[in-house]
Amino acid sequence: MQFDQVTALTSHPAWALLRADNAALVLSFCGTVFVDENARGVPETVLESRLDDRLYLLNEENPGSFPRSAGAYLAEWTKNGWLRKYYPPGEDEAHFDATAALEKAVAWVRDLPARSFIGTESRLNTIVALLRQMAFGTETDPQTRIDELRRERDAIDAQIARLRAGEVDMLSPLALLDRYQQVESTAVELLRDFREVEANLRELDVRLRHQVATAEGGKGEQLASFLLDRDEIARSDQGQSFQAFFDYLLSPRRQQELRELLQQVNQLPQLGGRANQSLLKIPFAWLEAAENTQDTVRQLTEQLRRFLVDRSRAEDRRVLALVRSIQRHVTALEGRADLPGMALDVPQAHLTLPMERRLYMPVERIELDTAAVEESEDGEVDISELFSGVHVDTEALTGHVLEAVAMSPSGQANLATIVDDHPLTLGLAELLAYFQVEHPGLDMIVDPDRTDLLVYPRVHVPGHTQARVPHVTFVRDEGGTAAGKAEQE
Repeated sequence: MQFDQVTALTSHPAWALLRADNAALVLSFCGTVFVDENARGVPETVLESRLDDRLYLLNEENPGSFPRSAGAYLAEWTKNGWLRKYYPPGEDEAHFDATAALEKAVAWVRDLPARSFIGTESRLNTIVALLRQMAFGTETDPQTRIDELRRERDAIDAQIARLRAGEVDMLSPLALLDRYQQVESTAVELLRDFREVEANLRELDVRLRHQVATAEGGKGEQLASFLLDRDEIARSDQGQSFQAFFDYLLSPRRQQELRELLQQVNQLPQLGGRANQSLLKIPFAWLEAAENTQDTVRQLTEQLRRFLVDRSRAEDRRVLALVRSIQRHVTALEGRADLPGMALDVPQAHLTLPMERRLYMPVERIELDTAAVEESEDGEVDISELFSGVHVDTEALTGHVLEAVAMSPSGQANLATIVDDHPLTLGLAELLAYFQVEHPGLDMIVDPDRTDLLVYPRVHVPGHTQARVPHVTFVRDEGGTAAGKAEQE
């Protein structure tokens, strides 16, 4: 790093936290609540009460160490960028959540003490495996790939022969502990990255709002820019990686496999009591954090849509005022046909508003590579299952919605009725796909104050699942804003 780069980082909230006078209080208290307990969206009264108890104990040991109130400390930490204060939809009480800067500072401080055991073998094996995957995955010579696959096959055959001969190679306690520490650290780092993903999404939302507020183009240009930026989030490397990870978590079979593996490893006697029981809860923590990130994306999209709608209504009122002004002038000049410009050659002026036209839907061209590639069934590392999640046909779901709206006399259909007519066959993934249905002739209205209870069969496992979702209504868009029509009704 260059000197200027390091100098610029001195204003980073994480750097400022490490230099703060009460850094020990912030790191210990917030690290316990938001990192160890993985709490997200803590109400202000709850967090202030817990901090007040902590301050009381500290002042009992060292009187006068922390003279201010708990609310004053929380306000200061929020101002410094260590906590995020916000109001969830439908609630009047403020909530707090940790920022990515706070988690980075907590992780750095917790890594300072000397460790009694530092494993290196598993990380070296991971590096070699990743390098081998990259080298093999980009090799264009078929013979080189065949030679590599044969080498792997010979190594597997040799292992099978040793097992048949009674030679069973077991991991040593040190090697097992090395790999367990790597799994534990990677799981915690992955959980910590979710807050940074949410922070990046909020920064993108602020940038989009600034562009909309300062844009001088028409509504069509603003809407096109909004849709392009929204698709850019999904097509980005971070968006694709997060979506693949979320799809992996939605698979019941993979969730069950992950929980069974964690429980089996935690019960190994070779760990010598060093097993972390909280690691058994990490799959649920991942799923909760991923759902929270998805909910953040939905809320930001809905807020930005309302922002555009409000701006559009303001422009419509301005146009209406201009039209009425013209009508008043026409009424005042009635009967003055001798004025220049009062006679028109056409009997009637046909007006076609730009927003009455449907948006252009580009056709995606897909090029197929029909070259045959031989693959081994016994690859050393196969990560393809990560991206082979449940495939949901969004076009079919859009057809179900359009059919329900077309059959409704009011031009409206709610999600619960559509699911009753077309039961879910792919579980939670298909249910979430209904929230992503987009069509030029449709508008989706989400009412968070009302909820619907949906029951659908589980995938790959017996039984049924109950899901309580917000009340969703699909409205036919016949020009203008469908959401506005629904509100008027």
